[in-house]
Amino acid sequence: MKGYKKYKNIHSISYIIFFSYLFIISISNYDFGGNKDYIPYFIIIPFVIYCGIALLTEVLIRKEISISRSERKQKTLDSKAYNSVGMSTLSRI
Repeated sequence: MKGYKKYKNIHSISYIIFFSYLFIISISNYDFGGNKDYIPYFIIIPFVIYCGIALLTEVLIRKEISISRSERKQKTLDSKAYNSVGMSTLSRI
């Protein structure tokens, strides 16, 4: 849990920034430079950036979890192999 907490924080910060940006645009009297053709880009580009950050953090979290599981499994296998060094074959069963 501690290993991927930083990725959850990055996702939370990007979430807050994106929706704060949308909120500011929605309540402000911003005219987008007078050119109405560019208005969708002021919403789509930040949304794509937010989705990219969300996807990247999800991938990094899953990668961190799989690494943690493999390390835990390796430690378990190593400890079992170490504990059975001096035993006979029948006592290992």
